[in-house]
Amino acid sequence: MKRTTFLAGLCLALLLSVSVDAREVISMNEAWNFTPTRSAGGGRWGGFSRGGGNQQVVNLPHTWNAEDFMNDAGYRRGYGTYTKQVDIPDEYRGKRVFLQFEGAGSQATVMVNGTIVGEHKGAYNTFTFEVTDYLRIGTVNSLTVICNNEQTFDIAPTAGDFNVYGGLYRDAWMIVTDEACISPLYFGSSGVLIYQPVVNEKRAEVRAEIHLSTSKDYNGCEVYFAIEDASGKVVAERASTLINNDLAICALGVDNPHLWNGKEDPYLYKAVTVLKKDGKEIDRIEENIGFRYFWVDKDKGFFLNGQHIKLHGVCRHQDWAGIASALTEKEHLADYDLFDEIGANALRLAHYPQAHFMFREADKRGFLVWEEIPFVAGYVNYEGFRDNLRLQLKEMIIQNFNHPSIVFWGLFNEVHDNIDAIVAELNAIAHELDPGRLTTCATDQESTYITTPDGTGWNKYFGWYYDTVADFGPFLDDWHSRFPNALISISEYGGGAALSVHVAKYGPEDEVDVRSVSRGHWHPEEKQTYIHINNWKTIAERDYVWGSFLWNMFDFGSGMRQEGDVNNLNNKGLITHDRQTKKDAFYFYKANWNKAAQTVHLCSKRYAEREEDTTDVIVFTTAPSAKLYINGKLIGNAKTDAYATVCWPGVKLSKGENKVVVKTAQGEDSAVWTVK
Repeated sequence: MKRTTFLAGLCLALLLSVSVDAREVISMNEAWNFTPTRSAGGGRWGGFSRGGGNQQVVNLPHTWNAEDFMNDAGYRRGYGTYTKQVDIPDEYRGKRVFLQFEGAGSQATVMVNGTIVGEHKGAYNTFTFEVTDYLRIGTVNSLTVICNNEQTFDIAPTAGDFNVYGGLYRDAWMIVTDEACISPLYFGSSGVLIYQPVVNEKRAEVRAEIHLSTSKDYNGCEVYFAIEDASGKVVAERASTLINNDLAICALGVDNPHLWNGKEDPYLYKAVTVLKKDGKEIDRIEENIGFRYFWVDKDKGFFLNGQHIKLHGVCRHQDWAGIASALTEKEHLADYDLFDEIGANALRLAHYPQAHFMFREADKRGFLVWEEIPFVAGYVNYEGFRDNLRLQLKEMIIQNFNHPSIVFWGLFNEVHDNIDAIVAELNAIAHELDPGRLTTCATDQESTYITTPDGTGWNKYFGWYYDTVADFGPFLDDWHSRFPNALISISEYGGGAALSVHVAKYGPEDEVDVRSVSRGHWHPEEKQTYIHINNWKTIAERDYVWGSFLWNMFDFGSGMRQEGDVNNLNNKGLITHDRQTKKDAFYFYKANWNKAAQTVHLCSKRYAEREEDTTDVIVFTTAPSAKLYINGKLIGNAKTDAYATVCWPGVKLSKGENKVVVKTAQGEDSAVWTVK
């Protein structure tokens, strides 16, 4: 499969002057004309409250909210139109042409030469339309995509503590194939679904479903399916000429498979699917796959390939300062490097399907993934809304079916309505499509439907929104005793932290701190640190909690938030929105989860100008002990506890400058604290 860059005008004609024999996948990211309104065929209708009608040339990924998504007046939700002139060369005569978009917020209408070819509802999944019959071969064609990110009753999400951005914010492609091909139209997927009904150390059995499409017939066609190991050696192969209802099945097995074993050994095979006609290759799909088996025990937790693993997870929104949701591989890789640094082994990619690149990278790096549909915070009792939930679930599962990293499909997050029936239906759809994975959910309250999925995830913020951190353990133990067969995880926990707000000592909580301050502007970094230390201890000590996913790895935009030291920002991240500053709690997890990193981190370094002359000195370190010096004087030598923490409570500071130094066998850290 050849991938090229789609250039405009004469350059394109020169680029495509050679004949096309098999599938060609061409980037459509460059040089779109964008207008922040709804328009087509030179006309324009509708309007918007802000942004003007000026046209600009943009490259994808693009969102029109990149500049306004942190505005106090709110970010624009409405229409935006993308247009592009494309030369379609004579060499495409007799070929089939598809347009594929990996994401468009929230709904998209695609037009070719002024004619609507399709509409897609949902911001987060890939969709593909065939445009063959709408193109004019050998001349210039007009492409138009009208996006709309307004709230509607028939598209999820209808609510949520995050922004829903507009635009073509992921990659776009043109796919050119022969008259018969591996179908790009099967729910936006590759067309190849690889089931693994049996996997163990001795044998992996594979059943590949290859979905095909033809504009004529399959006379002379043959499907070839093979599995290659990491060196490129074919370890199993099968050919079939039996095509029934656009579907071919190839079943084969691999003896003594090298298992995909998470972070420890993320070994990948390659699945190669080839469509031949009269002995000539006319289409090909290549994807990485991995063989693994797993289960969750109600008392002992998660097991991968027979080995118990405590899932140390983080949640992540596709949201960056300055670019909103228009992330490229550069930003995704930067996030993955931070996941690796903190020592996480699992990801909850909330609250919607994220970029396909994220799953490919999770496969390579060995992360275990919880992926979910955007059924968040609200339910609309309307068949159009339920249809959209069904569609988004099917798209998510089918498009991401072959990734070994994905082990859980999430069905909803914090929905408080009468949704027993639709949850049961979604759960049944997920298991019918994918009997090899588990379903789960994220909930903040007890309801009849939260045990319908295989697993129940709790979003609990003890010590932040309510109660104290000491109440977390009793809550979990009580729920486990009342529902002893439930597979329990912690899908969210944590608290906010504003980099400019500090206290010399935080904890234990008092009633005023917990109940009235979390929604205000007083979000001291030390409070977040205290909550994470105590919440993680509660989780780590309970084997029946199969995994936990701290909220959140990064600060993210949320127009409903007017709190902390920055409006329109959810500041529960362990790292700032721009990925430039790691908060103290980040180093707590790094010291606990990533022992190879040799962490030494002194907390509260940002609290440089102080009024208090007494403080707690807290250090996170992988070293066995640490020494504390202030202005060159040894204050104490203390052992590191079981949670990589050293604490000197109630340390007295001098008026004026205090140079604080912490030394360990693995390094040191320091700060200057000035007491007024």
